Amino acid sequence: MVAVQLVEHLKIALRPIAGEDGLIRREEISKVVRGLMVGEEGLAVRNEMNVLKEAAKNAMSEEGSSTKSLELLVSQWKNRSGEPSLGT
Repeated sequence: MVAVQLVEHLKIALRPIAGEDGLIRREEISKVVRGLMVGEEGLAVRNEMNVLKEAAKNAMSEEGSSTKSLELLVSQWKNRSGEPSLGT
């Protein structure tokens, strides 16, 4: 399930193909590693990782969505406990 998310949806991984017996052979692992390091698929994965890295960096910035969400959560907790909320 996680592999499907990483490979098909986020496009930040390559998935080795198992043999008929369900095992992944060393040749397949070697092929995937080579693909990540020097292939076009690897370049696409690295580019997508850079996009996600920037999105995460923006979300964690002072004005980012993660910071604002945490501030709102803390404010709600303080309101429940009777403490003054943020910004008051």
